Amino acid sequence: MLYEFAMTPDLFDASVASSDGRASIILVELLRGIAENGLLANLHKDRWLRHVTERRTTTLSPALKDKVLTCLSVLHDRHRMVRHPKCMAGDPGNDKEWLNLAFDSHDRLPFHAIVLSQPLLDGCGRECDALVEFFGSLDSAQWNGRRKRTLSLTKSDADYRAALAPILRHAKSLALIDPWLNSHESRYLDTVTICSNVFGQRGHARLQGRIDIHAEAGKQRPDGQTVADHLAGWEQKLRPLIAVDGHRFRVFLWESLPGSESMHDRFILTDQCGISAPGGLDCRSHSHANRTDWSLLDEDVRRRHWNEYDPPVSPFKLLGNREIS
Repeated sequence: MLYEFAMTPDLFDASVASSDGRASIILVELLRGIAENGLLANLHKDRWLRHVTERRTTTLSPALKDKVLTCLSVLHDRHRMVRHPKCMAGDPGNDKEWLNLAFDSHDRLPFHAIVLSQPLLDGCGRECDALVEFFGSLDSAQWNGRRKRTLSLTKSDADYRAALAPILRHAKSLALIDPWLNSHESRYLDTVTICSNVFGQRGHARLQGRIDIHAEAGKQRPDGQTVADHLAGWEQKLRPLIAVDGHRFRVFLWESLPGSESMHDRFILTDQCGISAPGGLDCRSHSHANRTDWSLLDEDVRRRHWNEYDPPVSPFKLLGNREIS
């Protein structure tokens, strides 16, 4: 649902991007498509972006340069430019060395595709299914494969881990939203555990971030306890996860107001993307796992739902919350 690409810097140089009438269109379409449901590798600990903007796009026509920089800005603003480790041998001296850096990252955790020019493809000396030549990229199986925005899966440990790993790999903040989430039933705690385990697992130095849990106070278990009791129950169950994975947690318990919106829809939201999970966030590890469909949200919809759980502007009433770290 969120596909990570690498692109070699020469694609942003006039020698490639302005080589014929198709090239500029292909470059902009690639960047716009990645901004919809992808990530772009910022190799050499973000120096890839600096190299592209300061040395490569300067060779482009003003109109094309403006379009490319706008696309890169959108990716940056959506946190879709993701850092990869610094090259210990120093700054790459040529495009082949940039490609080798992409291979290093691909060997740790595979990219969906590495887009490169024909000369680099001819000279790389490596067979790799992820390699996609620039001029054929928009017709490639890898590019067309990323158009899928809905994922059908079973509500099982294995399927959740497989689906959530690429979604949470580079995220820094996560919100799990489901009115039925509670600390008493294992089918919900299993989902929280899976998210904690895969969150920030990017193949090198692990990212530690924040996980917010948003649930309805009236649906907490067991019945008859106060909001403070339920928050204490959450803290007891989350502390072992903090010890293992190192993330910070915040738990918010809400109440739907009469005559206003009800807390009904279920979401997995990060600082990079949003997933609608209408079947709920429970994981059926110990019983029959139903099938469900997850769908990628448009960016404006992700932002709207994220803001719905900001206490000062939320349509719901916050009855209690607790930060656990």
